[in-house]
Amino acid sequence: MLRDNPTRWNSAYKLIDRAIYLRKAIEKFLDDETPKLKKILKKFKLTKTEWDQAEFMLNILLPFEACSARLEATTRPGIAKVFWVYESLFNEIDRLTTIMKNHRSAHHKWLKALEPAFDSMSAKLRKYYKDTENQFVYPDAVIFQPRSKLALFQQKSWEAHHIKNYSTGCRERFLTEYQSENRGLNQIIGHKRGYAEIDIDDDDDEYEKALQSLNSVTESNEYDRYVESPTIKFKISELDYWREASKQEFTQLGMMIRDTLAVPATGAGVEREFSLAGHVVTHLRSRLGAGTIEKIMMYKNHLIRCRKELKSFDAAGLGAGEEPMENSASESEVPKEWRDQWWVKRKRMSYIP
Repeated sequence: MLRDNPTRWNSAYKLIDRAIYLRKAIEKFLDDETPKLKKILKKFKLTKTEWDQAEFMLNILLPFEACSARLEATTRPGIAKVFWVYESLFNEIDRLTTIMKNHRSAHHKWLKALEPAFDSMSAKLRKYYKDTENQFVYPDAVIFQPRSKLALFQQKSWEAHHIKNYSTGCRERFLTEYQSENRGLNQIIGHKRGYAEIDIDDDDDEYEKALQSLNSVTESNEYDRYVESPTIKFKISELDYWREASKQEFTQLGMMIRDTLAVPATGAGVEREFSLAGHVVTHLRSRLGAGTIEKIMMYKNHLIRCRKELKSFDAAGLGAGEEPMENSASESEVPKEWRDQWWVKRKRMSYIP
């Protein structure tokens, strides 16, 4: 069984999920035939209605668990998903509110007790959402998704001025901070190749003016070309797309992409590393040097990315007077279906008790 941890975003979901998975084992344990023990455990036994409530709560928390996992990830860009996460969570709260008002749920009195919780969820979400108003990296990352671009801001839930403000702001930042660095690129290349600009005594002013006007009409920047180009229809990672696009078509815009997508969505990755370090540096390993700790952390991270297990020494093989090393539960003790993350395959439930 798992316990609730207030500092973990998805702790409540995992607690209920584990309890429902072990429901038969829990009920068998609470039905112990020993009279003395049975009397003690009787008050902990859940009724069918309470189990139904637990499954309903699991259904409520499932989208929040998915969003938490998406933002906690450190192996792919997460900043581009922030606005999408807010959009999906607001839609989920609207769905729950509709369920509460549904006449089919009126006879479930315990559902009414959840109304204050939904209000608190909505208020909390809007509080965090306001923190993104003046942070340009969030809308920029959304625009740089080649499969959507400005599509999110065109939804009915968004006000009309958002698409103009976000797109205009992103365009201005590109022109002033990235394209400006290459304004003299043509002149520099010309001088390096021996094509230095020289004054030519040419009285054909009309021809020169025509060329300049033609260039002013046809000249466009990379941001405009990217936004006006069709969105791609196939599934591809942002990094894979921009890795190729920045080499040829969007060389200047690629520098802005690099700076934008490198911003982490949350500090969960850093916090996770501190937690892992706490398992490495224990009172039994108090003399580890900083360099050794760094190498151990890097090696553990490498094994995780390669999906390999870290095999520990058998405590039975220790010499006399030696204490066994602290170690977490062996991977072999975890059921295979849990190692394979069976909950990832769980389909979205529409269960209403």
